Amino acid sequence: MSDKVLEIKYTCHHSSCVVHCKNGILYLTESEYAQLAASYKDARYFKSPRHACRMGYSQQFEALSIEVAEDENALGESEELSPAAHPTTDPIEALIAEHQKILEMADKVDEILTKRNIDELWVSTAELDNLLHLHSGIKEEEVLFPALRGLVPFGEGLVACINEDHREIISLIYSFREALRDGTINDKIIGSALVALRSHVRKEDNEFFEFVRQYITEEMKESLMKGMRHAEHSFVPAEPGERKPDEEKAVERARFHEKALESKEIACDSCCH
Repeated sequence: MSDKVLEIKYTCHHSSCVVHCKNGILYLTESEYAQLAASYKDARYFKSPRHACRMGYSQQFEALSIEVAEDENALGESEELSPAAHPTTDPIEALIAEHQKILEMADKVDEILTKRNIDELWVSTAELDNLLHLHSGIKEEEVLFPALRGLVPFGEGLVACINEDHREIISLIYSFREALRDGTINDKIIGSALVALRSHVRKEDNEFFEFVRQYITEEMKESLMKGMRHAEHSFVPAEPGERKPDEEKAVERARFHEKALESKEIACDSCCH
């Protein structure tokens, strides 16, 4: 007999949860759920599966409803579509969950930096750029932010600050990748990008999302989730491409370098004489 996939609507009983995973939907096989539920005498409760809680700890979840998933492939599809592998009906929770995958990718770039492997950095920064483009550039800027116009007090100013962060991070990653084309690993630029990214995630999770979630109605949630799912299905990740220098930019950089040397020599001559 096949192990059926269950659709479980749950609520988290952690008394001081700060990551807002209080409610959601999990897709687990019957055997997985039985193993997690074995920790409790009351059949309503089960231990949170791995990675379900962004705090990184096992929590006590209560099953509000358990049904056999209509689609036998629901488990595989949910893992593919949701970066955190745990679908939700709340767009803010979905965006917060995606931050985990983005931070994991940032950590991966950090690890590769220590190995000084330019080709791996070329591919990993392209992956990070794709994640940020889908998450920040499309789901936030094209789906969420337009829905907040005229709804959230000081919304335009808040969104402008978030967009500024997005531009800064993407610009730094782009500059780092341009240097990689010439075989240069610019630690200062990528370091600034990763610091800015982690700070931005904390700002969104702990301040921005916490503020705007109170203005999002249930009707809006459904519409926003539909827009975000459409973005996931239609998004085509950009390939890293060949890591070869842009000839025109290389010539321009060479000319700039020559002029800089000439200016330095003139300055030295003036100083010496």
